[in-house]
Amino acid sequence: MFIWNYLTLLCLGFALIDAKSIKKSQANLLEPTLDPDEKLGKIGKSPPDISNEVQRVQVPLGASPGKDDWQGKWFPHAPGQQQKAIESKMKSTEQVPLLDSTTKDGWQGKWFPQAPGEPHVVKKKPLVEKETKSAESTTQDTWKGKWFPQGPNEPHKTKQGSCDDGKSNLAVDFDPNDIRDSLNFLCISSNRSLYQPDLSREAILTEHFLPSAYLPPAKCLNESISYSHLPATNGPYRPMPAEYGTYSYLPPQRYVRNLAEGAIVMLYHPCAFPGQVKQLQDIVGGCLYRHLVSPSLALSPERPLALLAWSRSLEMSVVDRQLAADFIQKHAKQGPLAPEELSRLIANRQTYKEGLLVEAHLVTTADDYGLCGYLEEEM
Repeated sequence: MFIWNYLTLLCLGFALIDAKSIKKSQANLLEPTLDPDEKLGKIGKSPPDISNEVQRVQVPLGASPGKDDWQGKWFPHAPGQQQKAIESKMKSTEQVPLLDSTTKDGWQGKWFPQAPGEPHVVKKKPLVEKETKSAESTTQDTWKGKWFPQGPNEPHKTKQGSCDDGKSNLAVDFDPNDIRDSLNFLCISSNRSLYQPDLSREAILTEHFLPSAYLPPAKCLNESISYSHLPATNGPYRPMPAEYGTYSYLPPQRYVRNLAEGAIVMLYHPCAFPGQVKQLQDIVGGCLYRHLVSPSLALSPERPLALLAWSRSLEMSVVDRQLAADFIQKHAKQGPLAPEELSRLIANRQTYKEGLLVEAHLVTTADDYGLCGYLEEEM
């Protein structure tokens, strides 16, 4: 009996110990999470009615469950559009030509010195051969009007075939076949003693100053030529020069052309004493090749002898060898048309020869390298 009671108390003691351990374990357990509606139901309250506050939306059956109705902008892209952006970028890069420069823009003008990405290559134009006349000036421009007195570097370029051939239309200046023009070389003075030499009269040297760029114009025979001073030493002239030598009469429109290329012209009045004329003619003919001799009524009785150069004249009453030689040496071979080598021109050119009595003879050469050399030896 005692043993039975002892076992009973022992069982009750174990039962109390188990009850205390279960209570402690329940205090450490987390409370399970419940939906608000379940909590209210557990407490004994009914959930509120929100049917009036909820907007019901009907979703199509085929719509993607991951997309929403956001209508704004996505950053950096909308869901699912990243792959599309990568594909479009790859297509745009494939459309750019490989040889095209990526640095070009919309500029349509000219680049200096070249466009970006282009090499320094100069595009050379093919050479086009153009036929040009040898006598045509290289300085011609697009001017289509008239030049005064002529174009650049064309001092006496004229069409001699229709302008001046040295034989036709000569009556404009002097007609050798007209007896009325013979007064130019005949002495008709009733008192020839007025022209005799006078040792007391000094020679007169006259110079006419012209601009350095002045070029005399060449005029055809359809125009008359007059001069501002006599004897004429500059101004317009006929295109065809006179053959060098002695003439029965040579009009100034002809010998001015020869003065322009550096010639010396000897003039004498028809009433001058023949001995003085012969003496001066020998001096001129012995000094240089390019000389002309002609009578002229433009000289005065006081000084019936004259030597002419371009823009200069020496008028004398008595022949002075030293004075004549100095004039020739200083002023010969000077003029706006004076060539460096006259010999190349006179061989092939056409010349005026009406009234020519004696052609000029060479002293040294046609270029007259030495002037009045024999006079210096004698003096």
